[in-house]
Amino acid sequence: MKTLLIMLVFLFLWDPVLAGINSLPSEMHKKCYKNGICRLECYESEMLVAYCMFQLECCVTGNPAP
Repeated sequence: MKTLLIMLVFLFLWDPVLAGINSLPSEMHKKCYKNGICRLECYESEMLVAYCMFQLECCVTGNPAP
């Protein structure tokens, strides 16, 4: 019974620790350079203009002139 209680306390406290470490979801869909959006990969209708944190791509809708 004591082991079960320790495991439940550990699992309850472990979740907030992991939430602080995993900041990737907070970086996704964040605004970036030239009004772009950070994504894992740009869509075909978007253009890569820069890189965000965690190797995410900053994508801008359309095909802007060079």
